[in-house]
Amino acid sequence: MDDLQFLFQDPILRQTELNPGYDDHASDVWLVQTEREEVVVRSTRMRGLPDNDFWFGCSRLFGINPRHVDELAAINRALRLFTSIPVPQVIRKGSLNGREYLVVEKLQGSTCRSFIGLPSTALADLGTGIASLHRFRSDWAGTISGSHQTARSDFHDALIHTMIELVDNFYSEHQRIRQLLPSIIAMVKKLPVPSHFTFVLIDMDPTQFLTNGSELTGLVDTEVYALAPREFDFIGLEYVLDELSAKYFKQAYAQRLALPNLESYRLPYRFFYRLLRVQGSVDVDEWLNHPVRFK
Repeated sequence: MDDLQFLFQDPILRQTELNPGYDDHASDVWLVQTEREEVVVRSTRMRGLPDNDFWFGCSRLFGINPRHVDELAAINRALRLFTSIPVPQVIRKGSLNGREYLVVEKLQGSTCRSFIGLPSTALADLGTGIASLHRFRSDWAGTISGSHQTARSDFHDALIHTMIELVDNFYSEHQRIRQLLPSIIAMVKKLPVPSHFTFVLIDMDPTQFLTNGSELTGLVDTEVYALAPREFDFIGLEYVLDELSAKYFKQAYAQRLALPNLESYRLPYRFFYRLLRVQGSVDVDEWLNHPVRFK
């Protein structure tokens, strides 16, 4: 276990590693208690350049680099200004032996394991919180800090190039994915230039949130937030909501913003998310034909 004492003036009384409950998680997270504070410490597991499909794609298209805690600090500061879901306040940062760490506020609640089965109040929190974030508008896609920017007119070309690189680097022997790529590219070329970009959680998953059972009490895993078309959030949500949970989400979201029309975006954006493996190595045809939750 990492020695985190350098981040604290007072002696550490208790240091507990927080496991999200699934393998291959991107960050190490600890709950740390001293006499004066109880906080969460985060540090990415990534040591070098992106070496898997997910991080490669996030880096290429959005400039996401979780090794730099300044980026994560910028994300949390921005999200706190807009969302109704609590986001941890950044308290301080530090580095040791080339590894960067972020000390953030501890929020109440436990990791949300699934949106399905949550009460309507918690799903309304999700809809309201996502809609409040989507009200923010940006002229560029990329990092929230602005360190990586792609103009609206260039975004879909950048998406095409990223998908080509992903297939060449990670799916060169996947016949079905290579077979689908040309038709997906043709779909992307027909998409309109985005009118704006907004806060989007590329790896949308319930485990990024905290809940007390009746409410969402925190949005804590924020390192893969980017400025992107809001349709991406809806594409991601279709894989983690069922019909009933989507209904409660939509009702709350629609009170803040009209829902987007996903018809022309669904297949190409789903294909991109499958290349990233946002929910694992699902059969590509099963992935593309997943039930529609937002009509």
